Amino acid sequence: MINRGRLANLLGGLFLTILLLGLGQGAAHAQTKLIKPLNGGTLRITKSGSYFLGANYVTLVGASPVITVAVSNVTINLNGFSIISNATAGTTGATGINVLPGVSGVTVVNGGIIGIRGTALILGSNGIASGLQLIGNKGDGVQCTSSCLVTNNVITGNLGTGLNFSDATTGYQNNILNGNGTNVTGGTTLGHNLCSGTPC
Repeated sequence: MINRGRLANLLGGLFLTILLLGLGQGAAHAQTKLIKPLNGGTLRITKSGSYFLGANYVTLVGASPVITVAVSNVTINLNGFSIISNATAGTTGATGINVLPGVSGVTVVNGGIIGIRGTALILGSNGIASGLQLIGNKGDGVQCTSSCLVTNNVITGNLGTGLNFSDATTGYQNNILNGNGTNVTGGTTLGHNLCSGTPC
């Protein structure tokens, strides 16, 4: 015959173990919401981890980066939202997301970077850009120093180069490019890109 008190203790212990394991998993996958600084200036990411937008990030920053990534191993999920510049003046020194020199392993996915007074995304090295709409920026769409993967993006109407890669170590695939100053410089095509209506 089963001792009910002992069974209750075992079940209680099992429940607590499962709960603690679940909490541990949740902590491992925690994300930080990106919030615009009160002064409206550049948002700096200085801690490795995962970040997301909870709404469109509308900015008047026109002469500096909207978001600067100052540390390696960062993922930014735009979460279907966009970084949108309403600045009416500025310089090509402006950037939507700027990964600082020497920083690597940054991933940016799933949203738009629109109307920046300079380049939409400076990815650094060993980075990933995927599922982005980079539209109507005054500089390039994406810049990468080396060894990036750029896939499944729509890159249109940028005054600079749509995909601007420093060497052949970056691969690009499944991108739509149109109406940019130049569509692609450098890099290595992995196929299924369309440049102004022509495979590239």
